[in-house]
Amino acid sequence: MKNRVFLIPALVLCILGSCEKSSSAPAEASASKDTLNIGFYAEIISMDSAFAYDFSTNLAVIQVTEGLLYYDEQDQLQSGLCESWEEVDPLTYIYRVRNNVAFSDGSPMTMEDVLFSVRRYGEPSLASYLGWMYDNVASVEQTGDWEFTVILKQPDALWKHTFATTAGHVHNKAFVENAGDRYGSPTVGVLGTGPYTFTRWDVGSQIVLDYNENYWNRALEGEPDIKRIVFQIIPEDTTRIMACTSGQVDLTLSTPVEMLGNIAGSDKVSLIKIPSAGLEFLSFNCKKAPFDDVNVRRAISFAIDSLSLQNNIVKDFGTLTNYIPVPESLFLFERDTWLDYQKNCERYDYNLDAAKAALAASAYPNGFSCTINVDEKSVTNSVALVVQQALAPLGINASIERLSNDEIVSLQFGAGIDANGIRPYDISVFEWSSDFPDPSGVLVPLYVSTNSGDGGSNSSAYTNAEVDSLLLRQAASIDPKERTALMLNALDIINAEAPYYIWTHQNWLVTVNNRITAGIDTLTGMWFWNTYAKNIKIQ
Repeated sequence: MKNRVFLIPALVLCILGSCEKSSSAPAEASASKDTLNIGFYAEIISMDSAFAYDFSTNLAVIQVTEGLLYYDEQDQLQSGLCESWEEVDPLTYIYRVRNNVAFSDGSPMTMEDVLFSVRRYGEPSLASYLGWMYDNVASVEQTGDWEFTVILKQPDALWKHTFATTAGHVHNKAFVENAGDRYGSPTVGVLGTGPYTFTRWDVGSQIVLDYNENYWNRALEGEPDIKRIVFQIIPEDTTRIMACTSGQVDLTLSTPVEMLGNIAGSDKVSLIKIPSAGLEFLSFNCKKAPFDDVNVRRAISFAIDSLSLQNNIVKDFGTLTNYIPVPESLFLFERDTWLDYQKNCERYDYNLDAAKAALAASAYPNGFSCTINVDEKSVTNSVALVVQQALAPLGINASIERLSNDEIVSLQFGAGIDANGIRPYDISVFEWSSDFPDPSGVLVPLYVSTNSGDGGSNSSAYTNAEVDSLLLRQAASIDPKERTALMLNALDIINAEAPYYIWTHQNWLVTVNNRITAGIDTLTGMWFWNTYAKNIKIQ
């Protein structure tokens, strides 16, 4: 993927000694009253919002670049760089842009910048991780001095949310074009309109942002408590949590369950548990043998003891599931219907006899060898080990390959895909969270076949024409009852074909230094779009 290229020379410089690499004590870390230190479990992908689509990268990027819309603390859409917007009809959306916005270098934001930014996300050559959100866009045209209109190909229940994600962030056209492929990289950074500016990115160590003295909304919002943000890259869980309990780190949104006792025993930090709109899953490569065989996928699903996995590994990290990808937090309409479906739909409870029968019905009755790719988190590595052990009685010899965060995210979005559309893995442990407060925010990106290519989020490369039709029809409907019926019909097919094994609906376990007095306690499942350091108050 394009955004991976610039990390290589930066890492080489670190190896040669041009930057200091530390997993525990970056030089900028301090407990000063105007500095916020945030602990990341993994390196970010890019400062370019076109590739801000994971739970480390987003938190850094949304401080520097801003969206046309944003979510407030109740996950309701509000005007951002747009002063107003309206849905004229199901195909037509008009956005009126603020005419008093400046980038951090003092240059004015123009309509040329806005139109360039919006159109850029949908360009196939960019392969933005958020490009799928633009698949239904027919045109983006300027229709007034400070106004543009988006015309959709068909009605889309999710479109209204797009500009509140990083797919609605505005960039300086000249700066992007001058930087070329280096835009968003450690050497170039980004130029945005947000309250903080990019200062530096020491790969493997830290990202430093400073307050934007030219912030266009400074007079209205006032001076923030936070003038500097230091994102510390601390992959090792024990080191990261020790940094929290010692006061070196003020905030981490990736607290491992096995270290919750350390948090409870500290007088410096508190834990916030947020039910998410997310899930963790095994992604089977449905275009690659033997995982193109539905009976192989069903066999693996029956072989995993989900209850034991929940009780011994997952615990507070998530809520037990082994069948439905939509978390209860997204049962936002027709809730009773969703709850009834969750109770009665097909599930994959542990059943070794059923697993053996499914494998016997496949083209691989005697088993096979495969590889499970997994990221650096301790809980996902533990899950991978449990799966490895569960498959052995079936004659399936699974090896485990541990990858860095940027590698696993790139795989999830199609890195290494060949000319036939085949992804280069067998099974991968991935995560997903709905980008929007809507169940379709899980189903469309993970299961619609057009999202399976380069830059796409359908990481199983799952293809079913009937599922495509059902999910696209519900997205085009404005009737919640009809939408729910169509989605549940699609889930019946999806559950039977098992392109993913959903092992948990994730909880966000946030460790917060007690010197933070506001700005964190109101976080919702959409925190990765709206956790703004400018709103954080510190004693």
